[in-house]
Amino acid sequence: MKTGEKTAFLLLLLIIIASCASQTKDALNRDNLMKLELGMTKEQVIQIMGKPDFTEAYQKPGGVSETFFYYTKTRRVDTYRRWGDDTITKDECTPVEFEHGKLIGWGDEFYQRKRKVEFEIKR
Repeated sequence: MKTGEKTAFLLLLLIIIASCASQTKDALNRDNLMKLELGMTKEQVIQIMGKPDFTEAYQKPGGVSETFFYYTKTRRVDTYRRWGDDTITKDECTPVEFEHGKLIGWGDEFYQRKRKVEFEIKR
């Protein structure tokens, strides 16, 4: 291999390594969601996902319900992003639900269904 070819190869290799190392927060969170398992403790989830971007908690009959929100939408202005101000909002996050300190589910659909059922019970 000639010197120019070696330099080009090394440059390409560095670009590939840099692109792999610069995974964005939303992409990392989406990847980490795949590692979650029902029944995990809050501490186990935090160990995998890190500190949540938002939290909610409320008292309900039989215990406390907690929700962690993790940023999972792209930062580009596209169909997921409602605002172009680079501020993370809950609608750009994936909810992760706990009851009695254990993971019971995650995702927008799970969160909305659970809230609807809890609202119906209160009526």
